[in-house]
Amino acid sequence: MAKEKVADAAVVGAGPAGLCAALELARGGSRVILLDENDRPGGQLFKQIHRFFGSKEHSAGVRGFTIGEELVGQCRAAGVEILLDSVVWGVFPDGRRGVTRGRRETFPVRAKNLILCTGAQENPLSFPGWTLPGVMGAGAAQTMMNIHRVRPGAKALMIGSGNVGLIVSYQLMQAGCAVPAIVEALPKIGGYLVHAQKIARLGVEILTSHTILEARGKECVTEAVVVKLDENFQPAPGTERIFEVDLVCLAVGLRP
Repeated sequence: MAKEKVADAAVVGAGPAGLCAALELARGGSRVILLDENDRPGGQLFKQIHRFFGSKEHSAGVRGFTIGEELVGQCRAAGVEILLDSVVWGVFPDGRRGVTRGRRETFPVRAKNLILCTGAQENPLSFPGWTLPGVMGAGAAQTMMNIHRVRPGAKALMIGSGNVGLIVSYQLMQAGCAVPAIVEALPKIGGYLVHAQKIARLGVEILTSHTILEARGKECVTEAVVVKLDENFQPAPGTERIFEVDLVCLAVGLRP
């Protein structure tokens, strides 16, 4: 076991929330250790190749990965110790946190305060065929494209018209994947209209009051069946449409 590390605060998760928390603590004079199980800090920011919206104070006009690089640099300049490839597996009453780094080195981190910034999981959506290869969360597709440089499919159907669904649809097209439609169960688009309008101008059909009924294929997805919903959110018989796709992306919300 390696030597114990001591800090005023241990922050678990080096995504945007963890970086900001660690930075504020360090600027206030605290000794901070920031831990993340991945091999690079920044979390979601390094998947976000689009420019941010909002105010100048919130980095409007700056791409996500640039914001990530800036935050990491500010943390290191403020004295935050960043431990990557580090899994926090235990929290003990005496203030120690058990950490394994690189799957070999195990050591305790003793800190008076613990802040958990471990992100969110994508919500699943079950329907016939949802376990076929080619059905995945929109975030998984974004990771494949923007982190690993792998195109997840050639033709994609997006389920969900929130900002994640709209932005990832555009990024799929940037990666050379056709997106014939975005499917939304609610009667209106969930994300910013500026994203939706950009998608629509590129010929993507946005089907509100629709849902996916089934994904079909033997070894992987080859087509998806979409149906219109009535005022009670029930499938309307006779409104089914078939899309020939090899990728179905789910952007139906997140949970902590």
